Amino acid sequence: MKKATTVLRHYSSSAAAMRQDMRTMQAHYLSHQAAFQAFNPEFDAAFGTDWLAAIDLADTTPDNTVRVGELMEDTAEVASAMAQAQGALQSLFYFVGRAYPHNVGRMATYGRSNYETARNSHDKMRTLLQTAFASATRDKTDLAAKGYTAAQLATLGTLVTELADTNTTQEVKKGTNQEGTDHYLTTQNLAYGFGQEASAAAKVLFAADAATLKLFRLSGPAAPAGPETHELTVAAGALGSVLFSTPLLATTRLHLRLAVPQPAQVALVGRVLAAGNSLRAHATLTTSGSELDTTAEALGPDGQWLEVFNDSDTPVRVEIAVLH
Repeated sequence: MKKATTVLRHYSSSAAAMRQDMRTMQAHYLSHQAAFQAFNPEFDAAFGTDWLAAIDLADTTPDNTVRVGELMEDTAEVASAMAQAQGALQSLFYFVGRAYPHNVGRMATYGRSNYETARNSHDKMRTLLQTAFASATRDKTDLAAKGYTAAQLATLGTLVTELADTNTTQEVKKGTNQEGTDHYLTTQNLAYGFGQEASAAAKVLFAADAATLKLFRLSGPAAPAGPETHELTVAAGALGSVLFSTPLLATTRLHLRLAVPQPAQVALVGRVLAAGNSLRAHATLTTSGSELDTTAEALGPDGQWLEVFNDSDTPVRVEIAVLH
C-alpha cells in the first residue's frame, strides 16, 4: 500500500507570527482590493473574505503537541502491562509445576517454552497470555488445590484484554497523531497560501511603488526580523517554558493571548530566571479574559524565561509576543 505523504510547512516563521502577518496583509489587501481586481479579476471581494476565513480557521485549529505527550504515556502503559503479564505468567508457571510435577507435556500446553522469546515481544506475549489463560481455565480446579486463586485467574484474563487494548490504542494514536499534524499544517498553509498569491501579484502590480509593495512582502529568512513571538501548548496541570532572545527589560511590553480558549481554562504566565523556577508573579489568562498587554516587570522581577502554567483540566495554547 502506498504510504501517505506528510504535509510540509510552507512558511518559515512561527505559526502564530505567520497568522498575525496574514491578518495584517489581508487588511492591506482590503484597502487595495480594487487595484488587485483591476490587475486580475480573481482578486475580488470574495478573495478577501475567504482569506480571513482561512486565517480564522488556522487560528482556532489546535496543533498535536499534546497528543505527542499522550502517545508517550500510552507507550508507558504498554510497558507496564508487559511487566504485569511477565509477573502473572511466572506465578502461574509456579503453580502449574506444583499441580503437575515433572509433567513436561502439561507445562507445554501453557506455552512455558515460549516465555523467553515472548517476554520482550508484545505480539508474542499477547499470544502466550491467551494460551496460558485458556489452559489455566481448563485446569482451574487442580491449580486452585495448590493455591492458585480465582482472583489470580481473573487477573490473568484481564491482562489478556489490557495488553491487546493498550497496544491497539497506541497504534491508533500513532496514526491520529500524524493526521493531527497534517491537518494543523494544512490549515496554516491554506491561510499562508492566500498571502503568497497576493504577494506574487503585488510584485508586478506595485513594482514602481516600493512603499505599497512592502505591505505585501512575505516574511522569511531574508526579511527583516520582526518582534519576537512564541507559541506554547501546555498539557493540563503542566508547565511550559520559553527563552526569549529579545532583552526583557522592566518596561518591555508583551502581548499574551490564550488561543482557542475552551470553557474553564486558566493559564498563568510569569517571568523567571531559569526554566522550572516557581512563578513569583504572573498574569492570568482565562476563557473570558483571553488576551492582554502587560510589561515584563509585571510578570516577574527578572529573567529571560517566560513560563506558562496550565491551571485547568484541558490543554491550552498560549501565544506570547514582544510589542514594538
